[in-house]
Amino acid sequence: MRNFFRVALLAAAGAVAGCAHNIPDDGFVYLDQGWSNADRQWFYTTTQGSQLIPYDWFLAVEQTDSEEAFRSDANINRYRYLTNVATSYYNPDGLPVGMTRYEDPQGEAWMGFTCAACHTAQIDYQGSKMRIDGAPALADHTAFHDGLIAALEQTGSEDAKFDRFAAKVLDDQDGDEARDDLRDRLADLTAELRSWQARNHTPVAYGNARVDAFGIILNEVSGTALGLPENYRAPDAPVSYPFLWDTPQHDFVQWNGIAKNGVLGSLGRNVGEVLGVFGTVNVKKSRFGYPSSADTRNLRDMEDRVKELYSPKWPDELPAIDPVKAAAGEAHYNKYCAGCHVVLSDTERTDPERQITAKMAKVSKIGTDPRMATNFIQRRAKTGRLKGARTRVIVGRSRLGEEEAAGALLSHVVKGVIIRRVVDRVAGPRVEGTENIKVSEKSLQRALAGLTPEGEQTVETVELLQDSPLLAYKGRPLNGIWATAPYLHNGSVPNLYQLLLPSDQRMDRFSVGSREFDPVNVGFETDPMPGRFSFDTSLIGNSNAGHDYGTGKLTEAERWELVEYLKTL
Repeated sequence: MRNFFRVALLAAAGAVAGCAHNIPDDGFVYLDQGWSNADRQWFYTTTQGSQLIPYDWFLAVEQTDSEEAFRSDANINRYRYLTNVATSYYNPDGLPVGMTRYEDPQGEAWMGFTCAACHTAQIDYQGSKMRIDGAPALADHTAFHDGLIAALEQTGSEDAKFDRFAAKVLDDQDGDEARDDLRDRLADLTAELRSWQARNHTPVAYGNARVDAFGIILNEVSGTALGLPENYRAPDAPVSYPFLWDTPQHDFVQWNGIAKNGVLGSLGRNVGEVLGVFGTVNVKKSRFGYPSSADTRNLRDMEDRVKELYSPKWPDELPAIDPVKAAAGEAHYNKYCAGCHVVLSDTERTDPERQITAKMAKVSKIGTDPRMATNFIQRRAKTGRLKGARTRVIVGRSRLGEEEAAGALLSHVVKGVIIRRVVDRVAGPRVEGTENIKVSEKSLQRALAGLTPEGEQTVETVELLQDSPLLAYKGRPLNGIWATAPYLHNGSVPNLYQLLLPSDQRMDRFSVGSREFDPVNVGFETDPMPGRFSFDTSLIGNSNAGHDYGTGKLTEAERWELVEYLKTL
């Protein structure tokens, strides 16, 4: 019942905001996915607690070798993030989709990321520009950060550029002393971001539409937060940004199916995501958990909002589906695909209460690139200052040893962040930054139990990850699959037609980064052009092998019939 009221309040807030605050027409086509304009603008602009760069710095910093703003629409498009309209209520400074304003406890405003940056797509076709909420972005995560760091570095080293930057940032506080302080702070942040860049460097570039989220999160939690550089590993197993519809309804999430869902599981999953995108956490042994910038209240509200999202249907802006070919393709789907990818009816597709069971396929059986799954299972980390801490943070006899599975350490820290947020809500007054926390065991347990529906375990006892992670990848319903190229978990196949070929016949090199849609093959254009990323399937983590189910048995005509059917999902 509590969740019902939360959703109802969110819906009411969205309706009020939509009426009271005009959202201008941005020229994009939005498909029917269960969200209003107010819903999507709230999702695009609500902070999770990420803090990448001081907010006014992001507004002021220029591109390298240019006086144009780094955050200009043209530059944002170059990195394939999405521009957004300015609105007085949601987005007064017209930040890109998924780049938001966060205010830390000291009152300093920061620009950071939120889910929408990586999980909102744009598809262009013959002049129509369609925005798909929850679909994987074509963003080049690494290039964006490299470009921003280079811009900050040049701002600090070139006097004319720094003068323009300082005048904008300091405004009426401008002066010699303020400029000296600003230059020092700029140097410090640039050094921090250079360090982040170095520890998360990989020998194989991600390019567009991919990132090794787990690799980066584990680096930031087990390495940076614990002050243990020996725990760093190259995050060299990039995966496609998964599509968000049906995520709250799944029993297990992530490509390798390791994160349990449900109220606490989803919160833990999202807290971990924030820690990987410049959220802060102060990890030291404490029975009261770990202070963090992760905004658990907003994260829960976001999960509730995503629960209302559903997959897009093939739009009128694209060429019409051939019903005869699609009907023939359905039989092929039932024969070769339905064992792993169930089909949701239109009623199920839009039902917020739908329940979806993940179909896990062993890597040895599916044959796709194993690096993401093996990295997670095999990675271990020193615990450092957390050695001897309770595994479950508050209760139980189990203690962290000198070394643990990196996933188990992540689960411990994430659980500690959630617990600390609860503690901060129920504790008595204390001096900021101290552990002088006054909270009764009874009130703490009551608050922890209040996080979950009646009958569920409380946060200090629930397991956020599977006890024995599988060396496997998840098959999920394919509703909306037409809008989610490139394919396979590592983005190594450019379109659906290529996916239905035997793996030794698939393209071994193609370009990624075009938003122009190919409605025949069902994916994006792959021709090499300046500004597009060249995807080489021979490199580490990039294999396009596997997932050969039925591909060698389909005739060419049957293959095209199956492609046509996939458009209908």
